[in-house]
Amino acid sequence: MSVHLHARSCYTLLNSTLRVPQLVALAKQAGYEAIACTDENVMHGAMEFWKCCQREQIKPIFGLEILVKIEEETVAMTVLARDDEGFGGLMAASSRLCDGQDALTLDQIQPYLEHWVLIVYGEGGFAESELIQEDRRGLGDKLGWLKTQLPLFYMAVSFNDASFWKLKNILLKQVCAAQEIPTVALSKIYYGQAEDARLFKIVNGIRLSKTINDKTLPSVNGRYLRTPAEMEQLYDAEDLQASDHIASICNVTMTQAKTTLPAFPCPQGVSSKQYLTQLCLAGLKKRRQGQPEDPAYLRRLKYELDVILTMHFEDYFLIVWDFIRFARKAGIYVGPGRGSAAGSLVAYVLGITHVDPLEYGLLFERFLNPERISMPDIDTDFPDNRRDEVIQYVAEKYGEKHVAHIATFGTLGAKQVLRDVGRVLEIPLREVDMLCKAVPFGVKMTLQTAIQQNPRFHQMVYADRRYQELYETALRIEGLPRHVSTHAAGIVFSRAELDQICPTIRIENDLLSTQYTMEHL
Repeated sequence: MSVHLHARSCYTLLNSTLRVPQLVALAKQAGYEAIACTDENVMHGAMEFWKCCQREQIKPIFGLEILVKIEEETVAMTVLARDDEGFGGLMAASSRLCDGQDALTLDQIQPYLEHWVLIVYGEGGFAESELIQEDRRGLGDKLGWLKTQLPLFYMAVSFNDASFWKLKNILLKQVCAAQEIPTVALSKIYYGQAEDARLFKIVNGIRLSKTINDKTLPSVNGRYLRTPAEMEQLYDAEDLQASDHIASICNVTMTQAKTTLPAFPCPQGVSSKQYLTQLCLAGLKKRRQGQPEDPAYLRRLKYELDVILTMHFEDYFLIVWDFIRFARKAGIYVGPGRGSAAGSLVAYVLGITHVDPLEYGLLFERFLNPERISMPDIDTDFPDNRRDEVIQYVAEKYGEKHVAHIATFGTLGAKQVLRDVGRVLEIPLREVDMLCKAVPFGVKMTLQTAIQQNPRFHQMVYADRRYQELYETALRIEGLPRHVSTHAAGIVFSRAELDQICPTIRIENDLLSTQYTMEHL
């Protein structure tokens, strides 16, 4: 047993306590050679997961927990990517599910079936009632029907740690064997260690707005990352071998499509390089009007253009020039340009910045250095209340599928996490307020810093057993993502359609957002 095929990260919001680095480290410590990260509908953690697995030298398997609607049935399954096309399929599926669709149709997943491994759930699945009632015939009919719809899938044998399911799974395996449907061990993982069950319950309480003593808040036991030895005691050898086999055929290399900026639509028959050069020469004339001729300006302009065109950034400058021109025409204030872009004469003659770099001896190399291949960084400022008009303009110009917001996560910050956990633990609001007031104010304030900095907070926490539990629980889930929102400033442009490059999600009405946060874009 060298793999785990089903672990959910904290990006299945408030439905797992596992941070991605923690999941990968735990799998490595337990001696696994491969680990799958399968969140419900989303792929926010995919890039982070890839990087952590490379660092820990463990094989990453990418997947999703999804629902597929087939005729009248909704079938719950985990799908895993076998190859890079399969990973592309996960992105397409996730993008659909994050744009208002609850379940995928059979037609929508058809193109990816050869590139995916499908694992259909027994426990928690579409034939669960037949399993529970031990209706062998009904179960056989359902699985037989599914086989006519999906030529190749595995049936998950899970929850063997509960004696009730261990018995039901024996029946499931018999029926699968009769139908020649392969089975695989699937231990679902939502938290790290066995003793985290209560922590997971509290996180679910936050998500469902229920308190710890609410009878309808489920207790979920045994959903931790077990060692290979524990797995061997729980599951049949052939079901564990099946998971090893699945891991061996899942080989995503992440060499998927890269993208560049959209091509700027130039006038008929003119290339971007020519157009940028013409605009710069005209702009220089305008900027230098009524001033004595100075060959230094032409020399500098030629040098900058040489660097820009060699590095193929002509479209970048045209795109920025164009939306700034749009903003000025529409009477939207535009900042005069800050940061290293002020060192560029090209930016100045295009009207992107309003500082003459030659007059102030500003260096172009600080802005764009041919030795260091990285995108130029032009900071542009618009008033908050009119920024959307500029975004709308570029979305219409380059296409809705080529421009997106960037996702960012609201996390459980120091005070927020005390309030949330306090509510679940049924600690009266005014007591929680009193504790929150003792947390010092600070942008990156953490509970640990608070307890070190404020003796009063320390004293309060350890004066009452309830507060101590509140603090210790809050400490463990502080920083987990709580909700997804959009980055206040960043916008992404892409020549290729964005959902072929990264998974997308609908957060705002106007535009899609990337599911990856800015660090990974």
